[in-house]
Amino acid sequence: MSIKSLAGQTIYYGFSNIASKLLNYFLTPLYLELMTQAAYGEMSTVYAYVPFMNIILTYGMETAFFRFAKKENSRSVLSVSTLSLLFTTIGITILLLLLRGPVINSYVGELGGLKGHPGFYTAVVMIMAFDALTAIPFAQLRLENRPVRYAFIRISGILTTIGFNVFFLVLVPKLRAAGWHWLPLVDKDDQVGFIYLSNMLGSAVTLLLFLPQLLRIKWEFDTKLWRQMLNYAVPLIIVGMAGMVNETFDRAWFLPQYLPGNDMEIKKQLIGIYAANYKLAILITMFIQAFKLGAEPFFFKQAEGLNPQKLYARIMKLFVVLLCFMFLFVSLYLNIWKIFLRKPVYYPGMKIVPVLLLANMFLGIYYNLTIWFKLTDRTRTGAIITIITAVMAFLLNWWWIPRMGYFGAALATMVCYFIQMAVCYFLGQKYYPVPYHLPRIITYIITAVLTYYCFDFLNRKLISPDDIYALKPLSLIVATLFFGAYIWFLLKMEKKEFSRLPFIGKFVSRI
Repeated sequence: MSIKSLAGQTIYYGFSNIASKLLNYFLTPLYLELMTQAAYGEMSTVYAYVPFMNIILTYGMETAFFRFAKKENSRSVLSVSTLSLLFTTIGITILLLLLRGPVINSYVGELGGLKGHPGFYTAVVMIMAFDALTAIPFAQLRLENRPVRYAFIRISGILTTIGFNVFFLVLVPKLRAAGWHWLPLVDKDDQVGFIYLSNMLGSAVTLLLFLPQLLRIKWEFDTKLWRQMLNYAVPLIIVGMAGMVNETFDRAWFLPQYLPGNDMEIKKQLIGIYAANYKLAILITMFIQAFKLGAEPFFFKQAEGLNPQKLYARIMKLFVVLLCFMFLFVSLYLNIWKIFLRKPVYYPGMKIVPVLLLANMFLGIYYNLTIWFKLTDRTRTGAIITIITAVMAFLLNWWWIPRMGYFGAALATMVCYFIQMAVCYFLGQKYYPVPYHLPRIITYIITAVLTYYCFDFLNRKLISPDDIYALKPLSLIVATLFFGAYIWFLLKMEKKEFSRLPFIGKFVSRI
């Protein structure tokens, strides 16, 4: 397998992932238009806890599936991993439903708007259950290189979610006003519940589409194999949980806990502003997720070949180049991207977007680096790395949020991801050395950051000092000049590398 093969897998799986994320992303302006800041903050708080539960529900079994699935035992691994997730998901779901009362009446339940709405909580629990049950079927499609079916199921679920969102939030109020009183009443207090319901229906459709695939599985359970997989996977729970402390705990706990004052409504509004602007970093996040979908099975297969480290180094360099491109593509044109925020009340939070973009760049590099402890079965070392950064996240958020508000949360996220990336790199070079092109990687990242902040300085001081996010022709022209100069710099530095790539190679070679 080659970089061309990885590029193909990333494009196939990335297209479906990016398409589904973009479709879902376009719901954000609808939510921000219809919902209050506080309501959007409530929903963001609830969804910040969902990834934690997804990690518990899947407990690293997806990665274990890739690690253990070889041609001679792929059916056994598929059966064991699917049955394991099925029984544990049923058990945890029942437990969560039994705990409904204490959860919705807790501080978190009140902050998330669940208090007095048990149906909201039930819908969220079912979303998590359905998503957990589709983890291995999606992984199976990736392992078997079936991108078309993967894309069809992924996008079908998202389209279902979007369709029900539009139906409940837009069409139902209009139809009721026209006399269709038998339809459910969707008022301001119930909008969030119908969003959860729409998401649940989308997840249910995804699971239903997998039923033929699930029914073809040979239902046999190898206890010895299951123990081996569990021994490999369990440390990944700690990796994932500690990683989520950096990724979503800012909205779930740090901001509610450390924002000054005791006014619950104000805290919800500030979380809403933070969460809305966090969405603007989604373009770079989508690319990272697309890369992960293609790279994980690719890396495991490539490890069986000769000298895979050299290929991993090339992939990392190209990956960083594309991350830097995406960083500038979003940060230089924030005055355009702000249209997704819909209301000016969210604009003050845009100052966190470049910081979060850089944070996600570090996170993407970290994901690329983690292959060393997955290939060497040192998943416990990966757990230690993420625990260290999780502790740092607690300390930095405790220190910075009371002093800087939600900007402190964004800054803490960036610093934690940087530390996580650095520690993973140095340990990886000890246990599984890869000849990464470190000088060039550092140069590209620093140059991208300096390019943005040079533009930002000119924009604040000369071009648009009264409103730095105003959509002015001069601002767009200068941003494009900076963007073009950086692209030219990359092309000159990596002309030989780019000319070897599929699709774009023939164009680059002419420059």
